[in-house]
Amino acid sequence: MFISYWNQFTSLISKERWSLPLDTVKQRHCLPDSRFIHLDGMDVHYRDVGEGPVLLCIHGIFSSLHNWLEWSEQLSDRYRVISIDMPNFGITGPHPKGVKKHLYSDFLNTFTDALNIQECAIAGNSLGGWMSYEFANRYPDKVKQLILIDSAGFFFIPPLTLIGMGLPLTGWPMSQSPLPRQLVHTLVKGTYARPERLTDTILNRYFDLMRRPGNRLAGSRIVAYIRNHIGFDTSYLHTLKQPTLILWGKQDQWIPLAHAQKFADRIPNSECILYDDCGHLPMEELALETAADVRAFLSRYQ
Repeated sequence: MFISYWNQFTSLISKERWSLPLDTVKQRHCLPDSRFIHLDGMDVHYRDVGEGPVLLCIHGIFSSLHNWLEWSEQLSDRYRVISIDMPNFGITGPHPKGVKKHLYSDFLNTFTDALNIQECAIAGNSLGGWMSYEFANRYPDKVKQLILIDSAGFFFIPPLTLIGMGLPLTGWPMSQSPLPRQLVHTLVKGTYARPERLTDTILNRYFDLMRRPGNRLAGSRIVAYIRNHIGFDTSYLHTLKQPTLILWGKQDQWIPLAHAQKFADRIPNSECILYDDCGHLPMEELALETAADVRAFLSRYQ
């Protein structure tokens, strides 16, 4: 009797009852110029627009390449802007290996090789900032300029929902339980200085992509990995040689504003721009202003 009930339970869970079918996710959120490339056992979703020097754009936790839509439009007249749904997020979904040391920097090396990219600038927001500066450190010949946007790195306390996803014995159940739409909307609104700037399209996109099969469990494993390693390795920041631009929203409720100066102090050839009336996602909330600052920064090195 127990075995019968257990089999029914595991069967129910394995169907990811609370997920959204991948075909539906693609139908709703693929773009007319979406591309896919098969790497490391995944169909990686990305965009590649414009011509010129390459700018890679790397999103943060539970986000997607859609963060960079406005930057792509603003900068593609002079740059080849490539944005990626990173493994474990977006339409790309879970990495077969979950998360391990150097997973993302190795992936970016594989991705750039596959697209025959010899060198690039790279911009990373939040968790994507960590991915970006690790890639710049491990593959310095490929990365010519580095842009960190409200980057993860130094110790901070994330929203309680994310903390819960990484706790022992809670991450898996949370990843399989019903996902309240309002909870996701509240989390996303916390990334903006003025939540009224968020559209229903953006809010619903976050909700759908978190329900892409496997994404919540993959995200909880990343949170657990960061917790188990007591945060991020910043010991090598002082060795980075790339010119670095640090962008930060003064009203960031996720990562303290003081961290902008910490990055500036650690990275030798760096400069910092702070934005009033802006939260954790400056490239989205103040897209035109931040894109103009990035254009000016990159143009000095062309």
